[in-house]
Amino acid sequence: MAEKTKVVITDIQKTVKVPKGLRMLIRRCCLATLILQGYSASAEIDVIFTDNEEIRKINEKIFGCSSVENMLYKPMNEDGVLGAVYVSLERASELAQTYFSSLQREAVYLTVLGVLGILGCDPEDEGSRAREEMIMYELGFPMSTAYTLSK
Repeated sequence: MAEKTKVVITDIQKTVKVPKGLRMLIRRCCLATLILQGYSASAEIDVIFTDNEEIRKINEKIFGCSSVENMLYKPMNEDGVLGAVYVSLERASELAQTYFSSLQREAVYLTVLGVLGILGCDPEDEGSRAREEMIMYELGFPMSTAYTLSK
């Protein structure tokens, strides 16, 4: 990456204890996603850890929708800030239990989706799933067995 990228992580929730090393993993996730998408300009990305109630409030304030989401993102492109990714660690924890994975893996996946959204990638386009899988693989979280429930 030619320019400097800053990842600012803020934890505004008290529901889920942030595991040791998660902040470093999220920084690595943001930087890897930018690099793998060919983004090379100087930028700042804000990642905010929330809980379900707070992400519902943010969703209502920013998007006018009162549902609880796993993750929200808001592109900014002003004052050097590329955008913000809001991750509900409460929801990530629930997903980890549902899909027999870890909180770290789910938080990373949600952050990847948020950074891709900030970059303007359409989650509905044909190559989006392959792009997500490639980034997760590069981060050490292959998706080959993710999101399959045991009987």
